[in-house]
Amino acid sequence: MTASGRSAWWLRVCLLALVIFTPAISSADDPTHSYFEGLRQRHLFGIAEGYCLNRLAQPRITDTERARYTLELIRTLAAHAMSTQGQEQEELWKRAEETIAEFSQEHSDWSDTNVFEAERARIAALKAEILYWQVKADPLNQTLRESAIRELTQAITRLIQAETRLSQLLKKSGAFKKFTVLKTATIRDTLLDFQLLIAQTEMKRGELYEANSPQRKAAVDAAEKWLEPLSRRATTLQLTWLSKLALIQGERIDGDTAGAARGIQALLKEKPPAYLNEPLFVESMHILLQEGKAQQAASQIIQYRQDHGSISSELGYLEITALIQLRKIALEKKQEALAAEIWQQVETRSNFLKQMQPGYWSQRAWMLVDQQHQVDQYGSQLSQSLKQAQLLYAQGKIEQAIEAYSKTAQQATDEGKGDLAFELAFTSASLQLQAKQYQEAAKVFQSLSRKYSTAPRAADAGLLAAWCLGQLYTQSRTKSRRLAYTTALEEVQKQFPGSKSDFEAGWMLARLEEARLQYSKALVLYAEVPENHPRAADAHLGIARCYEQILQRLTSLGKSTKAWRQEAIDVLEKYLASFPDESDPLILQSQADIALRLTQIYLNDSPPSYEKASRLLELIISSATRSITELKRNNEHTETSVAQTAKVIQRWNDISNQARRLEIITLAGQGNPTAARSLVETLENAGTNELLAVLNGVSQINLDLSAETRYELGLLQLRSAEKLISRRDELTPPQRQQLDLCLAEAYMATNQHIRALEYYQELLKQSPRDSALVKQVATLLERCGTKACLREAAQKWRQLESAEKPGSIPWLDARLHLIQTTFGSGNEAEAKKLLGVTKLLYPDLGNQELKQRFQELQQRIQK
Repeated sequence: MTASGRSAWWLRVCLLALVIFTPAISSADDPTHSYFEGLRQRHLFGIAEGYCLNRLAQPRITDTERARYTLELIRTLAAHAMSTQGQEQEELWKRAEETIAEFSQEHSDWSDTNVFEAERARIAALKAEILYWQVKADPLNQTLRESAIRELTQAITRLIQAETRLSQLLKKSGAFKKFTVLKTATIRDTLLDFQLLIAQTEMKRGELYEANSPQRKAAVDAAEKWLEPLSRRATTLQLTWLSKLALIQGERIDGDTAGAARGIQALLKEKPPAYLNEPLFVESMHILLQEGKAQQAASQIIQYRQDHGSISSELGYLEITALIQLRKIALEKKQEALAAEIWQQVETRSNFLKQMQPGYWSQRAWMLVDQQHQVDQYGSQLSQSLKQAQLLYAQGKIEQAIEAYSKTAQQATDEGKGDLAFELAFTSASLQLQAKQYQEAAKVFQSLSRKYSTAPRAADAGLLAAWCLGQLYTQSRTKSRRLAYTTALEEVQKQFPGSKSDFEAGWMLARLEEARLQYSKALVLYAEVPENHPRAADAHLGIARCYEQILQRLTSLGKSTKAWRQEAIDVLEKYLASFPDESDPLILQSQADIALRLTQIYLNDSPPSYEKASRLLELIISSATRSITELKRNNEHTETSVAQTAKVIQRWNDISNQARRLEIITLAGQGNPTAARSLVETLENAGTNELLAVLNGVSQINLDLSAETRYELGLLQLRSAEKLISRRDELTPPQRQQLDLCLAEAYMATNQHIRALEYYQELLKQSPRDSALVKQVATLLERCGTKACLREAAQKWRQLESAEKPGSIPWLDARLHLIQTTFGSGNEAEAKKLLGVTKLLYPDLGNQELKQRFQELQQRIQK
């Protein structure tokens, strides 16, 4: 978010802590109201609320006292809500409303309920007032302005309705003895309070309309109709003086600053009470600034500070406003030295205000300074365009914001401000990326990286262009999109060699090649990522994955793995030099993952390196245990950190389970089934989840194990799993599913293929789209060999084929099995047809291994 965006956000936060800017209204003869209003003014809401609740809890409380303290409690909750934000504010509004509802329901036979129901209208006015102050802080936000006017209008309607009911109640209260529980004076003061509140709310609404507009004049006139009679009441009432001040404010808002100034002079002659001294001075400063008399305003504020020792934050804001206007005049007169001196004062005053009087006015002052910075840097027109673009983004109008940033970027280009043009266009493209408009964003980013190749963020632009093209390729994996993606990445490497973006692009290329099963290419690209690059740990893990896949491919082709295996061991052992003492927890977890893969390479060696594997597994398990303990101990109790920590802990658990699985395999492979069984028994004691998590996959692990070892592992797996069958009903659904998978794998390993098929088919019913299960069932059906089994297998292979990209290696593998099972089931014509079409469309047949298998199948079919 931009600086202006951040400041607007802070303003919305700070204005929630705003005290209502007019002094509280209190009756001269109502000490109870004066007491509570004084507490509310000083933000001592806890004391006020506690006192009310304490009095209401007393067993011997009169109805009048109950009504009065409930009324003050409602007003305290509402005032407290105005000084807070977020969830706390909503809860306070809710409590105030609930208190009104509960009291009205419990005392529905009281005529006083109108007084309490009227408080709902006050709450509506307070909520609308929050929007008013937001508009004053963000005047260009037209959507917010319209919303504020709408809410103020609705609040005025509700206030007038409440005032009418209060007026009727007051008449009856005076005419009939004991007609109300509340004292007549309390109802009268509430009525007057509402009349002033209506006028103040009308004034706020009027101020939000355009200057000199008929709507503004109508609102001010409406306010004055309420204020005139109030201003003629006894001068012992605070309400009288506040009404007089409000009339002066109305004249200023209506554009009659001269009349407002005369009004202040006339009011001063009446010798107003001391609490009106600063509000009158503040109003006089508003008048001077509206008249363009910045010099006079600044001088008087400075003098006021000298006379009183300090000034309010609102006066501090007005002083900064005056100084900025003076600086503008100095610049227009080419008085550069004076302008610089004034600007120094602006910065000094704004910093002081921010540090010593933080809140609404200090944030508004900070925004003024920030806005002036933009004007100085970009010029008035560009600054205005930028402000509009920022406003559109803040309002969530992303499409319009994208266009506004783009137009402002072009405007900056036309004015020869290349650096600004780059940043604005970069922001526009970033918003397009955010909106998932990847094609458009890629074009802008790529254009920026080429046109402004020396800009600090040019390499970032090039990389983001590539990333967007990568997202398009992910959406549709066509050759043209893949080439566009790889070309963009290679362009970043050529254009910005040696930069972080260069190696980031290399890492992204490596990920792409790995996803395309081009492991040798990916291996080279991963190896080019420097050790000090943020992606180094990821690259090391990528290298481990690639070695693992290359070794598996060579083994499946019956080729020698000796050289590749030794290279993998040398490289991966180097990456684990600091394991398990690595201080960075994320790198440590990555190293543990690499260690798991190195362990499997040890176990697949000829002969297997059991000792090395055992040592490494011990380190992996101890690292996992230690890391999980530390994570649980140090976890912060926030939603984000808890979720993130849970994810890291789960990964450590997965690593630990895989390590224990390999530990069992290592013991069995060494001819030590007793120790292997002992380890499994330990897991049985640890709990069902731990046991199933480790046992699943033991016998079917992708290792080059002897038939005897795999059979022994299958027996271990089967014996432990069968112990759980007796208490199957006690297991959770996920545990039952894990148990069935464990049994299926165990039956497979112990050559009980029909039993394995039964369990796999049951699992497939629960997860019909699980491609791994579909493939396992298809393989077992094919192994079954009967024509019925083969027909069913053909359906499964066709399902797998339809899920892959035509012509890809997984697709061709599924097609090969489909032809085999179709032919075996007796449908020779269909098998020949499928084979012919496949060879015609995909003559290369994927790779050499598949090509050989297709040739063998063709010879079998043609016999």
